[in-house]
Amino acid sequence: MQKSRGFEGELIIEIPTLAINKSRALPLIHSLYITRMGFYPKALHHYYQRPLGISKVILIYCTHGKGRIQIQNKIISISAGEIFVIPKNVPHSYVADAQNPWTIYWFHLDGNNVNDVVKAIMNDSVESVQVGFSNERNQLFKQISNTLLKGYSANNLLFANLSLSYYLSTFITTEHFQRVNDTHPVISSTDKAIKFMQENLANTLTLEEIAQSAHLSISFFSKKFKEDTGYAPIEYFNHLRIQKACQLLHFTALRINEVASAIGIDDPFYFSRLFKQQMGVSPVLYRKGETNS
Repeated sequence: MQKSRGFEGELIIEIPTLAINKSRALPLIHSLYITRMGFYPKALHHYYQRPLGISKVILIYCTHGKGRIQIQNKIISISAGEIFVIPKNVPHSYVADAQNPWTIYWFHLDGNNVNDVVKAIMNDSVESVQVGFSNERNQLFKQISNTLLKGYSANNLLFANLSLSYYLSTFITTEHFQRVNDTHPVISSTDKAIKFMQENLANTLTLEEIAQSAHLSISFFSKKFKEDTGYAPIEYFNHLRIQKACQLLHFTALRINEVASAIGIDDPFYFSRLFKQQMGVSPVLYRKGETNS
């Protein structure tokens, strides 16, 4: 299994094990939730082979270029405006076209009703399905990813995964979905603090600095932040740092200590402990695993 590194504008979001367990326990989303998602633009040399498949449904939506997917002995072409959904535990491989590499939006999905996604989108087709293009669809993807990039509070997981159902509906009932309103909601103190954290992932932040970014006292801010997110501010900040570390491990050749330094942690041993605590594996094993898109 392999994938070239360094697609300009790439995105990958790896949902930590603890957050997946939380999704599995939340009544509104336990039947269908995201375990991984990403965006690969002009993904030259993108290639994966999984002889045993994986225990998740894989959705691949191509917006530019083309590629090929092999399911057992059948080769399926996928071009711009087409989608293909790979069922759980089905041997497969896929590759971007060498001359006109695909741009893809992709998800790994799980849950009690995840197999319904395959049925609803593929409708018994053994070929890629033409679904066309939609700016609204891409905005929904961005909304989901931006929500998860803010961290894995129960509210964020609920909003992202409930939005997932609407996103999927754009492939199934294209005539019914409508444009998202261009509203400008007031930014809460918690959102201000999260934005500040995201902009300072390479720094060591104190609780006082984070509270100041939201223009609140430490005691009031800490209480409100935990009420809004379910996490203490520093714990939340560490979630965001490890999320960034996952992207660096996946997309770059930085050494482990360099990844740690890039997220403001000078002690690589502490970084490894923190990473394993959140992701369930060490940074080295995470990088070697290479079992995802």
